[in-house]
This record gives sequence, structure tokens and C-alpha cells, in this order.
Amino acid sequence: MNDTNLEKLKNWLREERTIQELKATAKKLGLKVKRMMKKKEVTKLIENYIIQNEKIKTFERPSSATSATLQEKKETQEPEIDLPKSYNKNRLVLMPVNPNWIHAYWDFNYETLENIKKLPKEYKLVLRVYDVTFIEFNGKNAHRTFEIRLNIDMRNYYINVPMPNADYLSEIGYITPDGSFYPLIRSNVCKTPPNSPSNSTRERWLDIRKKRKIVTPSEGILVKEVETIPGSLFKSESKNELVWELFSRLRSGRGM
Repeated sequence: MNDTNLEKLKNWLREERTIQELKATAKKLGLKVKRMMKKKEVTKLIENYIIQNEKIKTFERPSSATSATLQEKKETQEPEIDLPKSYNKNRLVLMPVNPNWIHAYWDFNYETLENIKKLPKEYKLVLRVYDVTFIEFNGKNAHRTFEIRLNIDMRNYYINVPMPNADYLSEIGYITPDGSFYPLIRSNVCKTPPNSPSNSTRERWLDIRKKRKIVTPSEGILVKEVETIPGSLFKSESKNELVWELFSRLRSGRGM
């Protein structure tokens, strides 16, 4: 019941009403009216109904103090800060994503950026990726190398790498028309995780209390070697394999 109806009910109740009118109104309001109730009791029942509804309305209506608090919070909220597009530093970082993907992000300082802008159109800005697993990289001895063409506005790239469990390093530079590559910035070495369970026969534990590593020989490799192919037709003698052989012949038309 809204505020207007509650006020009308209060005014109606102030007037002299008969016991029949009071009981009829109480029933319309959904109140439980007993047959033997007196006029005073029915009046009290309706008054309690009005009081309960007013309390509910007060609870639902936000207080002035609450509104002021919300307003203060809005006013004290810090303005949104836009991150700068560049930190004016030459930096190239590689990060592993999963066994087959790495993420590269980079930035240029003002001088490098101006030099890139002055490159002739025939020169290509590229991100060159090196596989440097188990080697000390000298710029030319990588296991494999590939390039990704860049434009000057790019600042990151997700790279699909050919081998998991490998070390990668990258450089951003430019390629001249004769195929020569001139690096500008070099990244860190990034190691991708393996894509299969470890076949190590040693178990490595960490004693947290003593803060020391414990390495013990295990019972064997965790992954069993595959010795036979399930469903093989060669020299199959078990019941299931004979059924599979018959099914395969029926599908292929052999033996019909």
C-alpha cells in the first residue's frame, strides 16, 4: 500500500465507524478477523497494519544520510587515468603463454621512433624470432629463425612458435632491400613449457619447514609405453578382438 492510501486509511479510521465497517475493511486488507472480536480490537488490528506498512516504507526509502554518503562517494571517486601509449624506453619483452604461443610487447624511445619513421619505404620493420635452445646465442647460430612484419603503430604480438619446451629470443629491426637485417632492440630469453608429462625417473619434493629440495628416485616413468594398438587384427585371439575383426571385414566387404 502506498503512502497516499495509508493516509486515506488513517483518516477513514479517525471517523466514527461501525463494527461491521471495521471488520469488512480489515478483511479487504487481508487481516484475520475473528467473529468474537470487539470494535476496539478490530480498530487496533487496522492501526497495527498501518504502523507495519509505514515501517516498511521507511526502510525502503533511502534516508537523507544514506543519500549524502552516496553523493560523497561519487564526489571522492578518483578520475579515470589513461595509460600513456609510450614510456619513452627501448624495451622488448617475451612472455610464455603456453607450449606453442608466446607474447611479445615492446616500446621505443623518441630517438628510435624518429629513426624508424625516417626509414625508406623499401625497408621493412620486422620482429625476428630465434630458437636459442641450449646454445649461447651470438646472433647467427640460432636453430631456426623467422620474421613477422610490423608497422610502426604496433606494440604487441602473439607468436605461434614451432617447438614446445624451447628457449626463444627476439629482436626488432629492419630488413634492407638486399636482405640484410639490422636489429634495433633485443628481448629477454623466454622458455615455453613442455606439451607432455615429464618422463623423468626422479621425484622432486620441497621441504617447506627446512626450505630444501629433496630428490628421490621414483618407481619408474609416469607414462607407460604404448606396446600394442587396441583392436589390432594381427594375431588376435581374444573374444573382443575377434568381434572387431569380423566387424571390420563386414564394413570393408571382405569375406562376404
